[in-house]
Amino acid sequence: MIRRMIKKDLQQCGEIYAMAFPIEYWGIDWNSDNAREYLTDYYEQKKFIGYVYEEDDTIIGCIFAVCKLSGSKKEIYINEMAVLPKRQGQGIGRQLLTAVLEYSKEEGFAGVVLYTSEYAPAAKFYEKNGFKLSQGTICMYCE
Repeated sequence: MIRRMIKKDLQQCGEIYAMAFPIEYWGIDWNSDNAREYLTDYYEQKKFIGYVYEEDDTIIGCIFAVCKLSGSKKEIYINEMAVLPKRQGQGIGRQLLTAVLEYSKEEGFAGVVLYTSEYAPAAKFYEKNGFKLSQGTICMYCE
């Protein structure tokens, strides 16, 4: 079942996030504590929107997003999404994504934006769910 996220969900979301993003693929040593702290920063944003997929009081997946004004239009930015690795490929991520997309339409937002690694399988997942590469934008980084 999909439902809106509440603060007490953050512990389970941190555990899922740490399992879904292992150091071997992402280069960050996540554990349930630092992942929970990381996700809490998103949860505490003023215009946060988040959902969890839950079965029998156990969270299986979560999505963290924020509503933002971009120029003259309002958009939703998906910050993070995670599904327990053993449950990936079962439509849970698609349901979480659909919840955010439906919220965007109901609230009259212009669209939904996200960033993902070009080296991760997530890009294909997002493309299958209607997302396209944004033309004219690049991601830049500085140390």
